[in-house]
Amino acid sequence: MKWKQCVKGLLVFAAFCLLGAAAPAYAAEEPEDGVIADGIIIGGLDVGGKTESEAREIVEEYFERYKTGVLYLSFNGTETQKGFDELGITWDNPEVVAEAVTCGKSGNILERYKELTQLSKEKKEYPIEYSLNESLLEAFLQEEAEARQTEAVDATIKKSGNSFEVTESTTGLTVDVPATVEKVVGAVQTEWAGGRLQLEAVVQVTEPKYKAEELKLIQDVLGEYSTSYNPGSADRSQNLTNGTGFINGEVLLPGETLSLYDYLYPCTVENGYRAAIAYADGGYVDSIGGGICQISTTLYNALLESELEVVTRSPHSMTVSYVEPGFDSAQSAGSKDLCFKNSTDYPVYVEAWASGGKLYTALWGKDDRPSNREVTYYNNILSRVGPGEPIITEDPNLPAGQQVWDQDAYDAIKVELYKQVKIDGQVVETTLLHTDRYKASPAKIRVGVGEPLPEENAGGEGDPNMPPPEGQEGQPG
Repeated sequence: MKWKQCVKGLLVFAAFCLLGAAAPAYAAEEPEDGVIADGIIIGGLDVGGKTESEAREIVEEYFERYKTGVLYLSFNGTETQKGFDELGITWDNPEVVAEAVTCGKSGNILERYKELTQLSKEKKEYPIEYSLNESLLEAFLQEEAEARQTEAVDATIKKSGNSFEVTESTTGLTVDVPATVEKVVGAVQTEWAGGRLQLEAVVQVTEPKYKAEELKLIQDVLGEYSTSYNPGSADRSQNLTNGTGFINGEVLLPGETLSLYDYLYPCTVENGYRAAIAYADGGYVDSIGGGICQISTTLYNALLESELEVVTRSPHSMTVSYVEPGFDSAQSAGSKDLCFKNSTDYPVYVEAWASGGKLYTALWGKDDRPSNREVTYYNNILSRVGPGEPIITEDPNLPAGQQVWDQDAYDAIKVELYKQVKIDGQVVETTLLHTDRYKASPAKIRVGVGEPLPEENAGGEGDPNMPPPEGQEGQPG
């Protein structure tokens, strides 16, 4: 043994001479066969001077710390845990121990000497590589995700008397399982040093569209309006009740729009409508859904009071009886629609109903308009032309002398609608909203030329220039 050490010393001395370096104060000795050189670290463990089996035992005992470690995973505030041994954690590079044994023992004498000298100055560390069974990890995460994933639940709002009832809303949660698998695997390989590993799962929180805290802000009437109709006209009454039901309770968030066409149509029997009088081609016709223009008109006037943005609005072809010229709004499939936008910063609730001859609409929200601000609307009739002489036709099916008004007389009117704003009683703004033109249409009257009624049942001949009794024909449009 002594002669071997002597030979090594001579070789080292010769190496220093060849390298032209001064000998250090200590000699870099090559370790014995099967023994790891000093300065070798495996996964943070100093295994210098240990045999391969001793070093392997040290690393394996250390690995037990990893096997008993626990993954704590948080899902947006709720937490679950799983032992790494249950997730199939393995030591992936056990060959690193054998590799460590060869350090300073391979190559020629100069290469070995250089490597051992470097170890005496700076330790060399070999990493321990771990991995999880990704199939087990994915199965665990999928099970946890299914237990936690939820759909967002919208708040609801319902008007009850003069107040509102609002249900609570909840957020939804979606777990991105593949991304969470990738995150856990990456943390195990780069951050974890055994024991507890705390991570946040990759989740997407879905906000409900309608939030309770926002719907609870709906407290104020922004604008309201009502019109009258003949409750004796059962078909028209049904259409108004049916149509208002389609929009009552609708909520518009800031920036959203509502098109009446999307709610009121199709005008079919299957959709709850009946045949009633409506305008068409300068006169009256029976039409399924006749009367829904009164819903549009009433809502339009509530919109004016609320000052919400009106996107589209069209006048009738002829004036209507339930509002003054310029204040109406017609509905016609494919050509005329009332569409408005919630131009406030808060949700808006639509109230609409028809009952007992009254059609009512209101827009509710949060009114932050100044109390000293007053808004009024007025029309300015630019021209009016009479309808001309009534159109009288003889009807042999009516008793002689009797008459039936099939249509009222309508003037041709050109009218402007203005919005006026006052602050503290002083006019600060006057805006022309639109100019409308309504067609003229003469009255249409049928006069009976058939057999006269018996004397006791006969009425007067009637005056063809007199309008029909109030409510006889209902209110078209």
